[in-house]
Amino acid sequence: MSSLIDYLSSLILGAALLGIILNANEMASENQSVYNGDMLVQEMLVQTAHLIEGEFRNMGLGVAEDDKTVMGADTSSITFLYDYDRKGVVDTIRYYVGTTAEMAGTQNELDRPLYRTLNSGTPAKVGVVTAFKLRYLTRGGEVLATPVAVNRLSEIHSVELTMEVQNPYAVKSSAGAAGNGTRDALYSSSLWQQTRLASQNTRR
Repeated sequence: MSSLIDYLSSLILGAALLGIILNANEMASENQSVYNGDMLVQEMLVQTAHLIEGEFRNMGLGVAEDDKTVMGADTSSITFLYDYDRKGVVDTIRYYVGTTAEMAGTQNELDRPLYRTLNSGTPAKVGVVTAFKLRYLTRGGEVLATPVAVNRLSEIHSVELTMEVQNPYAVKSSAGAAGNGTRDALYSSSLWQQTRLASQNTRR
């Protein structure tokens, strides 16, 4: 009888230990997925932010002092002028956000493509964002209403940019989560906010 009790006790203890080990492995795997997801979105964000910040700071470079630099400004798009290739010819640059329907292939339903156009060239996708918001300030600190009126474009002194990037695929989903648009899923996310990006024309 005592042998049977010992056997059952060992069996219960072994099952409990196995459960603990499996749970620990699952947690370690989840933590590794979250870490990898965080690293991925940070790299994506830095690459996109580096490009945008550099070009925003060059707005107006090579543009005549009497000419306006910003040709159009809204909450999620901006068109401006500067000599992109330093060849003495002013280029037109535009950044704007596409629609979520264009990123239907990703699990994250908030994904939107970020496009950049150079002159009349084909739009190039320079990143994927879940948020891309622009604000425009005058030299005196006034926030201009968007879309900025044509007669006030020349008053833009600095641009505030808020951008968020999330992992296109969920790090973890609940048992009932399935398909696109699952907001109870966990997505790695990284936020970048840059204020007072002053362009060349603001120093005139």
